[in-house]
This record gives sequence, C-alpha cells and structure tokens, in this order.
Amino acid sequence: MVRVTAANDAEAWTQMNGEHRCPPDAGPAWRAAFAFGFDMSLVENALSRTPEQRLDYHQMALNLVLEIDTARRLSLCDAAE
Repeated sequence: MVRVTAANDAEAWTQMNGEHRCPPDAGPAWRAAFAFGFDMSLVENALSRTPEQRLDYHQMALNLVLEIDTARRLSLCDAAE
C-alpha cells in the first residue's frame, strides 16, 4: 500500500494507476476523472467489452457475492446452535 503525501503524490498515483497515462485525445470528463485519481484503465477495460460480456462479468461477480452471503448466513446459524 502506498501512503500518499504531498512529496510523493505523483509517484503514488502512477503506482496505483499502473503507469496509466492520460491519452492525448481524452475529453474533458475523462481528463477530470483521471486528474481526480480514478483508475481509468478499469473504465477502458470495461468499455472494451461488449454489453453481453459486461453482463456476464457482472453476473459472475453477483453470483460470488451471493455465495459469500449464503456461507456467512450458514456460519451464523452454526454459531447460534
């Protein structure tokens, strides 16, 4: 984990964003998000997928969350017995 201080802000953001750079053709909203510190590589990665691929990925993530919640509930039931 990188501790961000005034002395190492630029270096920390570069490390956290994986050397991702603002493209020269980026619009104002993209530049503002990038400047604020958003990891735009995640946005670009998501937008490189088709809508069907994004839905499939979302469903897999949702299924994982539901499995974890089920396991948590079962664990709480076992602890109560």
